[in-house]
Amino acid sequence: MTKNSVLTGEQIACIYAWLAQLFSRELDSAQLAQLQSTDRVDWFTIIEQEPRLIAPTHELQIKIDALTHRPDAQLELAADFCSLFLMSDKQSALPYASVYPSNAPNNVQIASLLFEAGMETSDVFNEPLDHLSIFLELLSHLHFSLSEPHIDHEKIRQLRQQTLSCLLQWLPTFSHNCQRYDEFGFYGALSQLLLTLVQLDEQNQ
Repeated sequence: MTKNSVLTGEQIACIYAWLAQLFSRELDSAQLAQLQSTDRVDWFTIIEQEPRLIAPTHELQIKIDALTHRPDAQLELAADFCSLFLMSDKQSALPYASVYPSNAPNNVQIASLLFEAGMETSDVFNEPLDHLSIFLELLSHLHFSLSEPHIDHEKIRQLRQQTLSCLLQWLPTFSHNCQRYDEFGFYGALSQLLLTLVQLDEQNQ
């Protein structure tokens, strides 16, 4: 997204990595405390350098501020995470490419992209290869790679284009479901920020 964006490649990579972490598992007490600390202000100021990310970032901040008035906020967010991303009923937003009709029911494409990028998944993250967070970690890796001098930048750009294209086949539906079924709205707002970022990234290749 660096071509027509005020954000650097490294900043975009960090945003993708941050989002990957938030979508990978329930927030623990340390993560929740960090979201509610003054450090958040500096972090969101960086994100809001990109004008088109201001509105979704502001909406996310509203939801984070509302957590201070939510009893047992960590437990409630964990319940939201579970009902949205771990349940199989229709009122959920499963974070796997293969559950959406436009995608093949296998992990061949993302596995190929990871291999071409020289990435391996962590044994600690026991999820299928087509999990949303793996796409985001790959995009983070690719943006970091574009800042390295002795890398085939054209190959990295092609991999980035393919990853974004694959992700955008199902991310809009995922984000819509998050916003529809997340009653409190934290993950709905987070998914809207992610979708806006990915769409901008795809436009600015």
